[in-house]
Amino acid sequence: MLDELKRFFKGFVYAGRGIAYGVKTQRNFRFHLAAAVWVLALSRFYSFGRTEYAVLLLTIALVIVSEAVNTAIESAVDLCTEEHRRLAEAAKDTAAGAVLAASVFALGVGFCLFWDMTVFSEILSFMNASPLRWLIAAVMAVLSFLFVFSERKDKK
Repeated sequence: MLDELKRFFKGFVYAGRGIAYGVKTQRNFRFHLAAAVWVLALSRFYSFGRTEYAVLLLTIALVIVSEAVNTAIESAVDLCTEEHRRLAEAAKDTAAGAVLAASVFALGVGFCLFWDMTVFSEILSFMNASPLRWLIAAVMAVLSFLFVFSERKDKK
């Protein structure tokens, strides 16, 4: 029983390592995580109910999961062959296409949930109320950029 419990919790360790690998090695994974943080931060200006937040979180999850599956497929293909093969290319391109499709649909969901000129005006008024808010937003944007585009040396 204790061994079964250890194996069960080890699965979470392995999953965490997989997510960490994606964050460390995949720029697009980092981009999607940063975008998710910005979207969730901006969502606080909206009066979303449970349904809207459920749609938003499921959409974010779809993109992040697609990116993780894409990374797994690319890694498995790279493990199988170093030479250029048509089927290897097709597998990698199709996995990347799945991420693109999820991202395009996520943009559509974002437009449906966020396109409200009244809220845009409220956000602008909130930001203009204090120059410090613009500074904080600028610093956060720079940190997001650095997070996404910093090169990690530990790719394997």
